[in-house]
Amino acid sequence: MPSRFASVSDVTLLYRENVRVVNEQLLISLSADSGLTLSRELTRSDGASFGQIVSLQSASDVFDFSAADPYEGKLERCYETIKKYVVNATATAPAVPATVVDPLQAISELSGNLTEGELLSRVRRIVAVLGGTQFIYQWVRFDGKGSRTDDPVEARYLVGCRPAWLQQYIARLWYMNDPHLSYARSSAAPALAAHINLHPADHWLVTEARMHGLASGVIVPAHSPAGRGLVGILQVSNGMQTTDSASLLWKNHVLLRALSCALLDWQITQVRKKAARQYNLSDDETLALKTLRAGGGASHIADQLGVSVSTVYKSIFRHINKKTGVSRINEAVEKATAVGLLD
Repeated sequence: MPSRFASVSDVTLLYRENVRVVNEQLLISLSADSGLTLSRELTRSDGASFGQIVSLQSASDVFDFSAADPYEGKLERCYETIKKYVVNATATAPAVPATVVDPLQAISELSGNLTEGELLSRVRRIVAVLGGTQFIYQWVRFDGKGSRTDDPVEARYLVGCRPAWLQQYIARLWYMNDPHLSYARSSAAPALAAHINLHPADHWLVTEARMHGLASGVIVPAHSPAGRGLVGILQVSNGMQTTDSASLLWKNHVLLRALSCALLDWQITQVRKKAARQYNLSDDETLALKTLRAGGGASHIADQLGVSVSTVYKSIFRHINKKTGVSRINEAVEKATAVGLLD
């Protein structure tokens, strides 16, 4: 199952390795994208895919990420090559002066034209201003028609915490019983992580998260307006374990919610762009599919486009079916919805 999470073509690809391990496929790539950005994409035997976007700022980041990779033995040469790039880059990179960030303005500037590396860099600065030291943003798509049922079939993680955490989280299938993810599937309201944690304080998931700096914090869900099973979850922590630590973040929960929604909007834009390139549908053809999915018919499309119903059937529907490789227009609607074009 190919990933629908689009990459931007104008970044410089430095290294790429595609490795098959038993029945799973691993794609590792390193790009010069607002520094060095590592992408690790795992496609499981059942077709579910999980991608991670990580900023590599030192050789220790590579070690932390690779040491927690369950396939490190198969990828040893790959990680050694990446480490060389990181060492060379950090030895020659000039010092970057700290910049003052207006979080509201910075959030409003998270447009769909940003690359993943740029996005990660900007989110890191925004989160720091809002009191966080660690964060994860998940885009998760479920295999049902809504986000409250069924299992994750596709996820991508913007990693602003210790790289090893997400390696373990994915490898050990912790997303299957993550209370934060369960909460985000059924609620759009920000919440303190401690208030929705269903596990005892000594549960392995809690203790492992604490070891990686995710001791306390807030969970901020965001849902696709169309409600088609795509959910965004922002998890922010400041690494502190005092009783007042979460309140330091909670006072900024409104801005964190705006950030979570902006990140989900960014992803929806990427999905639409990739789907549009895949099928090369015109604006009129996309509008026709959206109208059909909303319950409209050929007459509604004809009124919207100022054409005859006959033109809708003989021209527009025919072109859509040909481009999407189906024989019936309702199949084209299903196919366009499945790739996120109509979200």
